[in-house]
Amino acid sequence: MTGAAGQRLLASAAALAFPRRAGSEGSRRVVDLLAARLDELGYAVWKEDFSYDLRPVERILRRVLGGGACLVAAAGPLTVRSPVWSMLLAAAVLMVGGLVLGWSPWLERFYRRSGPTRTANVVGRRRGADPRRRLILMAHHDSKSQSLALPARMSATLGALLGVLGVAVAAGIEIGGRWIPPFWLGPVVGFLGGLSLLALATMTTGNASPGGVDNAGSLAIVLELAARIRTIPSDLELVVLFTGAEEDHMVGAMRWLDRHADEFPVGSTQCLNFDGAGSPGREVLITRFGLGRPFAPGLERIALECAREMQLPVRRIVMAPAVGIDAIPFAHRGIECLSFSSGSLGRATAAVHSAGDRAENLDGATMESIVDHAQAVVERLMGASFSSIIDDPIQPREA
Repeated sequence: MTGAAGQRLLASAAALAFPRRAGSEGSRRVVDLLAARLDELGYAVWKEDFSYDLRPVERILRRVLGGGACLVAAAGPLTVRSPVWSMLLAAAVLMVGGLVLGWSPWLERFYRRSGPTRTANVVGRRRGADPRRRLILMAHHDSKSQSLALPARMSATLGALLGVLGVAVAAGIEIGGRWIPPFWLGPVVGFLGGLSLLALATMTTGNASPGGVDNAGSLAIVLELAARIRTIPSDLELVVLFTGAEEDHMVGAMRWLDRHADEFPVGSTQCLNFDGAGSPGREVLITRFGLGRPFAPGLERIALECAREMQLPVRRIVMAPAVGIDAIPFAHRGIECLSFSSGSLGRATAAVHSAGDRAENLDGATMESIVDHAQAVVERLMGASFSSIIDDPIQPREA
């Protein structure tokens, strides 16, 4: 059952659920709304404008995916006639795909170029008298639509991976010579893998999604947390960060981290990220990415302890290949960043990145539960409950 807090969260999310792709009028509107709300809550607030050019990266990705489609399709028939070459082609596709889909840190250099797309990160800050620790509450404010619905995108990604692996296995069987697979196996698997890669290569993006689940619900959750934190310990700096261009390969998070590299040292900075939070279903902690690399072992342990004490049925998941999230640039810099999400493979999740991703898909009870859980984690990090912290007066609201 949705309580008063859940109803408040749903109303807040509904006010922010409109198309807001980076660079659009909706993007500028949501930036102003979020900045105004943080100002009302007494935070020092500023906007950090930035621009970027995604076209070179998109051209590279299309060529890589298109080239991979051709290689996999060609490797299929070779499993019978020249299995060694088939194996080499499949290995080349896997190697390049692993670098791209795993969000390798060196790829960030391609996103530092300024360009025609302009947006902003929104930052709110409260500082204790002598801050030695930093805590960041983060959610991205942009949305986007794509020509392939989420189930189709995930199916294409899985089909491409299985196609490449299937070709490699078929070629390996031929090389081993202990069992002769059907002659059609390699060509069929290669064709299906190539077709999946081609579907991903031709996918387009737009500004038709209201972004209810992704990510108006998370914006409302962070605003609720920001409202509940009225005082902070003297040794803490609290930052509320609403990033732009997360849907464009996490450019906003990269730019913010590069700009503030000296202000948020590794070891004394922790981040709680919210993405897709509020979709109906169990709460989810996104704990790993790439080849099993952990995002935030320390924060994960605290979050799980709080969940057990609150008797919350929380699931842990690994970030799917080719899916970006703002926690990844933080992990590349060694900063612990734990992401809160929710839901299952239902209607709300299937509508993400489409015109059907409306605020009506959010669940107030789930949002309220995530806020309470996140509050417990923040209180554990602060060392006291929100209502019991005795601190010096909050510093004047200066950027």
